[in-house]
Amino acid sequence: MSTYFRLTATLLLAALPSLASALGERDIAALISLRPSVLKVEASDARGNVGVGTGVAVAPGVIATACHVTARASTLRVVSNGERMQVSSQRAMVARDLCLLDVPGAAQVPPVPLRETPLKPGEELVALGYILGAAPRVSNGTVLRLHAHDGAQVIQSTTPFTSGASGGGMFDRDGRLVGLMTFKFRAGTDNQFSVPVAWITEALKLPPGPEVAPLDGRPFWDAPEPALPPFLQTLRLEAEGRWADLERLARDWIAGDQRNASAWHALGRAQAGRGIDATAAFVRADALESNNPVFISDLALAQYRTNDQAAYASARARLERIAPTAVEALDARVNACAGGASTTC
Repeated sequence: MSTYFRLTATLLLAALPSLASALGERDIAALISLRPSVLKVEASDARGNVGVGTGVAVAPGVIATACHVTARASTLRVVSNGERMQVSSQRAMVARDLCLLDVPGAAQVPPVPLRETPLKPGEELVALGYILGAAPRVSNGTVLRLHAHDGAQVIQSTTPFTSGASGGGMFDRDGRLVGLMTFKFRAGTDNQFSVPVAWITEALKLPPGPEVAPLDGRPFWDAPEPALPPFLQTLRLEAEGRWADLERLARDWIAGDQRNASAWHALGRAQAGRGIDATAAFVRADALESNNPVFISDLALAQYRTNDQAAYASARARLERIAPTAVEALDARVNACAGGASTTC
């Protein structure tokens, strides 16, 4: 790290002391390089209530954020280095939970590069967003799964975020925007989701939107259970232990698309939850979407449970090659199995 970089990092972390112990050198670099392009969004409703979220500059004078941040707003401002700038209009894709804010005063805010190549499960991610309206904070994690929805892939990651970070940037390790932090599905763990950058690319082709006003509609993740995308229904049913319902959903899903790896994986999860050998379903999921750490982990565990030690060792070795951080979690599950804890096994 250069002397200048060290000095800049020191000054920045002096202003954000709570981050110092949590950030590594690469995270500090990401914070310094991306911070000017990540802004606080202040959404004021007709009663004067102010909500806070995050936005990312994706073009000159254009800030991308989550529509649920702006949904009730009659006035919107973005904040950069203490300067509040008025939002003149917004382009809203409410169902996708993606809004583009047109901010003439933010024309000099540097846009972030948008990633054009596909993400892969296991890739490292860096998230940057405002937490409770305070200074932007960095967290890191990996791509857990990618879920096909509405022409793109919604990102499920292990990268934690909380209130105020909605609309914040999810970046790859080269500093390219891959998505916007959007929602946490309140079931189970590692259920943080980001909408994909492909939707932002589409939205940028739209003409400037109407003046700021409360929005109609609701995002895809906030629909009633029967209208949720299958991948979200799957998570809910699994978290609630509704294995028979999950198996019915998975089989209907497979009937509509036999080459859908997530559908076969959902079937495997349902069968494993019922104590049935799920190896065949996990093998099919793995064959349709190879190198997915979640699929390989579940396949390896199913092979362990059926005492197929050779197949288990092979799957574990493959997992260690493509996602070393996932091996520790697999080993913990195997140890739970060995200890007779069938619910976690």
